[in-house]
Amino acid sequence: MSGGSLLARLPLALAPLMRVATAAVLLRLFLGGTMLYAGVDKMILDPRFLQEDGVGSIGDTLRLFVTAGGPLAPLVEALAIGQPILIGAAMAGTQLVVGALLLSGSWVRVGALLGALISLSLALTSSWGVSPYYYGNDLPYLVGFLALAAIGDGGVLRAGAPVTRGYDPNRRAALFTGGGVVLTLLTLIALDRSRLASLIAPNSGANASPTPGPTATPAPSSGTPSPSATASETPAGTTSPSPSPTASGGGAPSGTVIAGGSSIGAGQALNFSAGGTAAVLLKDGGTYRAFERACTHQGTLVEWEPANGSFYCNNHGARFSATGDVIVGPALTALRPITVSVAADGSVTYTR
Repeated sequence: MSGGSLLARLPLALAPLMRVATAAVLLRLFLGGTMLYAGVDKMILDPRFLQEDGVGSIGDTLRLFVTAGGPLAPLVEALAIGQPILIGAAMAGTQLVVGALLLSGSWVRVGALLGALISLSLALTSSWGVSPYYYGNDLPYLVGFLALAAIGDGGVLRAGAPVTRGYDPNRRAALFTGGGVVLTLLTLIALDRSRLASLIAPNSGANASPTPGPTATPAPSSGTPSPSATASETPAGTTSPSPSPTASGGGAPSGTVIAGGSSIGAGQALNFSAGGTAAVLLKDGGTYRAFERACTHQGTLVEWEPANGSFYCNNHGARFSATGDVIVGPALTALRPITVSVAADGSVTYTR
């Protein structure tokens, strides 16, 4: 077959993909499946979310929204900070409703507008500081929801059609919709392999509560656990280095001395060069930790934010805890640790 005939047949082959109904179904499956999974994740899969304090909790998330300084930060501080559990449950419940409406094909435009409202609120809070703007995770969702609100359900895959005798395309579409909901949810859960592992082995290290970072003030807020002071208290599965205790005997310090390391206070950090690699030394309570500063997403240097008790990457908005673990994506792996120790003379050293 000649190349000319192939080009002539191409529009016919692509015709099914060029229909509004196809675009609507693709948007509904992705956006609806994502919203459904997000709601289930917050309500069931992630035990940390509906908590007032701690890494990954809704309380900590709302405080990050305030410190991000977006246009809605004053509103979040005034209305949401004082009742984090209610706000978190409302957010998860709304996401479940949006997912159900889009996947079932019922009231799709209403569900899409609700989803757009969620995305807009997140764009004006959590991802407001992301620069350039097109790296923000919430803007694409906002545009996708608005597009779906404009085109509607596409006229296919709508649940709730009346059952009639014989062949009924609407009935078959309803059955496919139900199967699609279950398959989409199971696929999304399976893709989140770390969460799936925690469900299979709920007592594994992946489900352990991470150590929260230091607070911005000397006196921690009520109910917030104190940062770990010894290596033995580091949660199982953490990727942070195990700092050596202060030596009791004499002798020269092992490793390379970090200039000024011994003078930083609790909750403070010091940037230094570890053999030509940009690194940061953090004093978390009585424990020294050091990491390479390169964000594990695309290598941008992270900065320590004492007000939040976390490391922040201003390229795509990734955030890491005081132990180097990922708090907010798009990064998926923890900061790379550097082994540090404290010598008998009080100097802090690192080894590579």
